[in-house]
Amino acid sequence: MSDDAQPFGVGDVLSLATKLAERMLQARSTGRMFSVDDLDVVMKAAELLLALNVPWPTVVTEVIDILVADSEAIGATLSNAKAEVRLVPGN
Repeated sequence: MSDDAQPFGVGDVLSLATKLAERMLQARSTGRMFSVDDLDVVMKAAELLLALNVPWPTVVTEVIDILVADSEAIGATLSNAKAEVRLVPGN
């Protein structure tokens, strides 16, 4: 780190997480994809804020709620798909 570089503060983490979450919601609403890296940063920021007992910005909470709901839906779909798969006996 250079002499003039400053470490990130909680305000910086809040700002970055908010901007990325807003971008993710915008992409979702227009049917565009968003970066896995953006998702990773938002999740890591949320974990850090949680560890520091700092409330999440509303938009971050919204993104995480959507991700949880989507992952539950995907899990249910996969469970149903597995239930319908039949194994064919080998020769």
